[in-house]
Amino acid sequence: MITTSIIIPTYKRKESLRKLLRTLRGIVKADEEVIVVEQAGSKEDLIQFFKNWKTPRFRYYNLTHPSMTKARNLGASHAKGRYLVFFDDDVIVHKLCISNIVKPFIEDSVGAVAGRVIEPHKKIEKQNTYVGRITLLGKFTDGFSSTVKQDVDTVMGCNFSVRKDIYEKIGGSDEKFTGNAIREESDLSLRIKEKGYRIVFEPTAMVTHLRIQTGGARKTEGRLSWYFHFFSNETYFILKHRPWILVPVILGTRWEWIVRCMFGIGREVSLLSLTTPWRGIANGVGKYIKFIKL
Repeated sequence: MITTSIIIPTYKRKESLRKLLRTLRGIVKADEEVIVVEQAGSKEDLIQFFKNWKTPRFRYYNLTHPSMTKARNLGASHAKGRYLVFFDDDVIVHKLCISNIVKPFIEDSVGAVAGRVIEPHKKIEKQNTYVGRITLLGKFTDGFSSTVKQDVDTVMGCNFSVRKDIYEKIGGSDEKFTGNAIREESDLSLRIKEKGYRIVFEPTAMVTHLRIQTGGARKTEGRLSWYFHFFSNETYFILKHRPWILVPVILGTRWEWIVRCMFGIGREVSLLSLTTPWRGIANGVGKYIKFIKL
């Protein structure tokens, strides 16, 4: 019987994915399975890669068009496990990560678990006690390199787990988070908390996040397309989780991003660059209107 399903959304990162899968092949237990969802169409070499393993515990699916949220939901729909563990395709999974990231579920109050994330060339904050928090004005704290176990507001998308029954109860990942899908994991987290469940940061469940600069769900777009989806997703997230009266204030705290988009240093300034932030914000408002009408 499968108890844990490891789901890996991937996009054009064949080499790092293969390294991750080889690691997992050596540590995945009999009651665990691995599901890969490619977001760039079917890859014959990856299909063959899985066939050569000759085991139903490693499965491969694909989407025609890239979408992180759809990839998460597709993987979850095929998962047989009680717990869903999500990894990015450019992480190194450390020893005991998988078993430790589901341990907190022994408490019925826990709905999701955030794992520890180490990033090369980034300062490690071992004693940070303010990990993964979201302030009223939408400021996000990091600190996922901490070694202090604690309750948090949000997971980090590259290394987290969630009970499958809760994932299904809240409707899975919100597919209105498009393009770079920024804030989709935080939206998922807050919806879990709204149902009365806790989210626990478990520092013994560790990965190293390489943040490879090619491929990946957030490398699918050109510069202005990336900014368009950034402002669209950010606006949609704020409207879903904060009083509407705070929206202008919160967006005002993103002024640096607006300036970068409109007048990026070394970038061509055009009518498109000048209008992209406002078109993205309008798109986010439109998505929220559709959401509240459901």
